[in-house]
Order: sequence, then C-alpha cells, then structure tokens
Amino acid sequence: MPQLGDFLNRFRPAGAPGAATRAGVPADRAADLAAELGPVLALLAAADAECADLIGEAELESARLTDQAREQAADIADAAARRADAARAAAAAEVLDAARQQADQAEAAAAAAAAARSGPDEADLAELVRAAVDLVRAMPDEAGRP
Repeated sequence: MPQLGDFLNRFRPAGAPGAATRAGVPADRAADLAAELGPVLALLAAADAECADLIGEAELESARLTDQAREQAADIADAAARRADAARAAAAAEVLDAARQQADQAEAAAAAAAAARSGPDEADLAELVRAAVDLVRAMPDEAGRP
C-alpha cells in the first residue's frame, strides 16, 4: 500500500524552488538513471565477465604452478637424501679404513713386542705360581668350606 508521502510526492513542482512556474509531475529519476546508466552497466557486465574469466584462468595457472613447485621440491628432497646417504656411506668407509689401519698397526706392534721378548723370566714364573696356589687355596673343599 502506498504511503501518503509517496502520493503527495507525485504532485510536487518539477522545477527547483524559486519563482513560481507551472506545476507539473516530476520526472521519474529512477527511470532516467536506468536509461542513462543501463548501457554503461551493460558494457561493465561484459568487462566483469572477462575479469571473472581471467581470474579463473589465473587460479588454474596458480594451481598448476603450485603442483609443479611441489614436484620440484620433492625431487630436490629425494636427490638430497640420496646424496646424504652416499656421503654417510663414504664417511663410514673412511672411518672403517682408518680403524682397520690402526688395528693393523696395533697388531704389528704387539707382534713385534712379542717377538722381541724371549719368554717369561723367573719373576714372572714365580708370580704365576703364587697366583695358581692362591686360586687353589680359595677353592672350597668337599664339605663346601674354603
């Protein structure tokens, strides 16, 4: 239902306030604006559709580049893991070689020391006999007493 103000607005003077002129019905401003802006907005609608298409293409390209970057990152990580494994294996081989060389040197030194020694002397034999006697004395007898 129309309001009273809407009804009265239909009969306002068409001109600006000022000197008295003929009374008239005001122009339909909404229709004038629609007639004036309609073609411009229609042109903008085409530009808006073109922008939406460009945005859609950009999103697809962005997704493609993101997938490509993820694949490259995975390839780089795999290559780095392979290089790290190879470096660890090389380092372990170097350490084992060094340990073998040290063991060979220690064995050679022990063999040289053993070859240089003629055998146990009297003091060594006496010490071994004392240790054996102490072990026998520490053994329990048949009753289980030491």
